[in-house]
Amino acid sequence: MNAKHEMPVPPAVVEQASEWLMLHWSGEMDAVQRKAFHAWHAADPEHRRVWQRLQHLQGTLAGVPAATARAVLSEQPDQRRRQFLKLTGWMLAVGASGYLSTELPWRETFADQRTAKGDRRHLRLDDGSLLDLNSGTAVDIRFGALERRIRLLSGEILLRSGQDPVRPLIVETAAGDIQALGTRFAVRELDGGSRVDLYQGEVEIRPRHVSGTRLKAGQRLWFDADRLGLLQTADANACAWSEGRLVAERQPLGQFLAELARHRPGLLRCSDDAAELLLTGVFPLADTDRILAALERSLPVRVSYRTRYWVTVEHRA
Repeated sequence: MNAKHEMPVPPAVVEQASEWLMLHWSGEMDAVQRKAFHAWHAADPEHRRVWQRLQHLQGTLAGVPAATARAVLSEQPDQRRRQFLKLTGWMLAVGASGYLSTELPWRETFADQRTAKGDRRHLRLDDGSLLDLNSGTAVDIRFGALERRIRLLSGEILLRSGQDPVRPLIVETAAGDIQALGTRFAVRELDGGSRVDLYQGEVEIRPRHVSGTRLKAGQRLWFDADRLGLLQTADANACAWSEGRLVAERQPLGQFLAELARHRPGLLRCSDDAAELLLTGVFPLADTDRILAALERSLPVRVSYRTRYWVTVEHRA
């Protein structure tokens, strides 16, 4: 099948392949790492597919000297290394005649503000607005004479809007616009659309192709360009990341680990028999390995490390 007709690979698989590519370039893979790579390669057809694409790009990838790879790897977990991995994935997309081009965040690489996986950022904007960027988030900030516009390219933000009676403050997503009306709210790119949790004030949501609606404090709404979802209750714990915490209240372990995976590099999996275990607690994001260790103490689970970048949580018999 021609590459341009193939299904796109999930961004997480691209990130994992990029990590393995860097280790191959370094020329310093030990026996444990080689074994882990072969296990990763065999674990999923998607892994083999993206790795095969990398092999087709050997002529391009060979232009990266081993010395450069070693230098970048040695800076772990420096921002330079993370950006290099992101650019590697983007090069993969472009090199295969557009393969993955709609899935990879090439725009994010050149965004005004961005965070790598595991990082968060707190910003005070020119108008006094307070903007928090969650892990793996990118935004463009465009403040002009007529409006203040924040383009959410990927990830999740928490925004407390500053006062400006002349220029409206708008968060733009792929699905549409969210206009702040003296508010504190979170926006997350999720499931092909955008999710808004409104904590204070009001916002006006304007999808690209259908009529909009207003939210009031305490409401949550998912929408895409063509439809509005059902109104729900805003989750106050959903923005705990802005304070460096994850909060779980009788949350299924599989859901909790999916959130935790946003804040640590590599692959974090949960077995089916452990995914429905209920978890309650407050967990600091400063050390995700400590969170995994705490899970072993509080739940009947075992955390298995193939490598630092490949972790599985399983039910303990």
